[in-house]
Amino acid sequence: MKKYLFILSYLLSLSFAQDHWETAIFADDTWKYIVPDNELNNMWNTIEFDDNNWLEGEGGFGYGDNDDGTILDQAISVYFRRSFNINDLSKLSKAIINADYDDGFVAFLNGHEIGRSDNLSDFGSVVGYNSTTQYDHEASLYSGGYPEIITIDSIDLSNILTNGQNVFAIQVHNFGTSSSDMSGNFFLTFGITDSSIYYSEPPEWFREPITFGTSNLPILKIDTYGNEIVDEPRIDAYMGIINNASGINHVDNNYNGYDGHITIERKGTSSQWNDKKPYRFETVDEDGENNNVSLLGMPEENDWVLYAPWQDKSLIRNILAYQLSNDIGRYAPKTKLIELYLNNEYEGVYVLMEKVKRDDNRVNISKLKPDEISGDDLTGGYILKFDWYDSGDNIGGFQSNVDGITYNYHYPKPSDIVPEQEDYIMNYIYNFENIMSSNYYADQIIGYPSILNIESFVDFILLQEMAKNVDAYRLSTYIYKDKESVDNKLTAGPIWDFNHGYGNCDYGQTWEVNNWLLENNSEGGDQMSFWWKLLWQDENFQAKVSERYTELRSNIFSEDHINGIIDSLVNVLGDAVGRNFLKWPILGTYVWPNYYVFDTYEQEVEYLKSWTSDRLDWMDNKINYMKVLSSINPQEFFIKNAYPNPFNPITSIRYNLPNNCSVNITIYDMMGRIVKTLVNGSQTTGYKLVQWNATNDRNEPVSAGLYLYNIQAGKFRQTRKMVLLK
Repeated sequence: MKKYLFILSYLLSLSFAQDHWETAIFADDTWKYIVPDNELNNMWNTIEFDDNNWLEGEGGFGYGDNDDGTILDQAISVYFRRSFNINDLSKLSKAIINADYDDGFVAFLNGHEIGRSDNLSDFGSVVGYNSTTQYDHEASLYSGGYPEIITIDSIDLSNILTNGQNVFAIQVHNFGTSSSDMSGNFFLTFGITDSSIYYSEPPEWFREPITFGTSNLPILKIDTYGNEIVDEPRIDAYMGIINNASGINHVDNNYNGYDGHITIERKGTSSQWNDKKPYRFETVDEDGENNNVSLLGMPEENDWVLYAPWQDKSLIRNILAYQLSNDIGRYAPKTKLIELYLNNEYEGVYVLMEKVKRDDNRVNISKLKPDEISGDDLTGGYILKFDWYDSGDNIGGFQSNVDGITYNYHYPKPSDIVPEQEDYIMNYIYNFENIMSSNYYADQIIGYPSILNIESFVDFILLQEMAKNVDAYRLSTYIYKDKESVDNKLTAGPIWDFNHGYGNCDYGQTWEVNNWLLENNSEGGDQMSFWWKLLWQDENFQAKVSERYTELRSNIFSEDHINGIIDSLVNVLGDAVGRNFLKWPILGTYVWPNYYVFDTYEQEVEYLKSWTSDRLDWMDNKINYMKVLSSINPQEFFIKNAYPNPFNPITSIRYNLPNNCSVNITIYDMMGRIVKTLVNGSQTTGYKLVQWNATNDRNEPVSAGLYLYNIQAGKFRQTRKMVLLK
């Protein structure tokens, strides 16, 4: 929700000590209202406006949600207002507006805008009577949720309210005339500084503003000068960090961790619509230029992220994954738990963390300048990202020649990369894909080992599989490449975004501890580049996975080490956990995509531990099985069904050779004509794999239809069917 305009320092708010809270206006009070068919007088929201011609009815106003005191016909907007009296303005320390709405609103006190929803135009701008919202928003009170909050401090109240009569005015807007519902339920509650009773007891669900003296977490405060933080562009703000050497931080201590300017914007794709918003910011000097600084002991930089744990009620899944990655020697963003104040409003526990960025202390690859367009200069560094295309930072890239998956430019940025560099990295990836599409992709000399940093992919996969991260390999997935003179191979990582991992997701069967994601990802499989599964299917790669897992399981991946990280983080959080869930009371409530919902924070942490333990037990058994398979030769000739089947554009054929022999594998059409010879020569005993990319012997694409594949190995011969889709 867009923040109210009136911003005061925290010290000012401390000068008023409120004794209790009283609600002056309830949603189901009697209001004056109108469903307009033309623009209203611009004084409609002031006390001077004559509303005698307006209708009168019980709030809330709307239809379709069974939360309406006055049911309206389908409409674009409804305007309503209610007068109230103030006996002694000096006794009001604070005001809270609770807004429960569908789909958007603008709220006023005595004609002063005090807040609006994110899905309408900029704060302070006029919203016409026939304006629709940019997207829909569901009311929550009727389903057991909590309304949104606007807080106004005492000095602001003295500027906009008066002793005697005042007016609270709202305009609610719909997503469209065909929308199935519309709601407007609003409450006005005051903090009273004496024992006098002026109004009524607040609703049962009402929550007092969160105040506290000290925290063992650093306290980070941001002041946006009354401006709303939007998706883009960044806006100017001021930030201070309190981080005392004693480990005890008081909200009114002097800034000693940072005291300066920033520019800030919202981050994320779907996460932007959570009530608790994530942000990214840059530290800048007084002139607005980038200012590299160290924050809370992390290496100097100017790009930072404020991650907002929401779906992850343990608050620590991302930190756990990143810690494990760093522990095994693979860079992941460094993190610090903090408590955030935004415009004098407590926002809960956040994670201050590094942004994925090319930097000597982050992704340590060569800097690529726009004028580096030839020779070794041109060959690096590059960072590519798999993610939702054309959203957030993903505004430029290129598509795979094989499966259409998009490789997004992360570094250089789409706005910075020059055509020569685009051509280089695109052709580099195309060459890699050609190798992976070939019959020799697993060859130890000319196959994928020639172009991939295998160890990095092994580690990346193990971290993703241990967490069973539903987004793995398809979203928030990075790969990078340095200059040829430094490292000519493609590297996996760094890891990013594990809030849906470790059993915290109700889709893709990722809540289950069994199954490999790379074999059974039922969610977004078409978003995953084809070569991930091919890597996993290769016996040599599996052998490296098995070896590395066994090594890590004895130390970094041990339950003692993992539980030690979890316990340490929970201890660091301390009392901040209670404040976070007082601000955001979602314990015991389903938040997408939770699979399990627990009533207490302790249960959330215990589930994280137990799920991870069970997942590792399952991986132990599977890794041991992989070891056994890789240590013995097949006992008989066997050809497996092509996988996938039906397929487009690539399928894999596995077969077993119990001894050395001459092997021929040929594709035929239904007329018996040879289409493609995949293998024709001597092979040694073992478990084999070959691929067909739906081309003939002239490397021309073939038409969709039914095909036969025949294997002849010594005296063994077998034919099976497969279907190519287009």
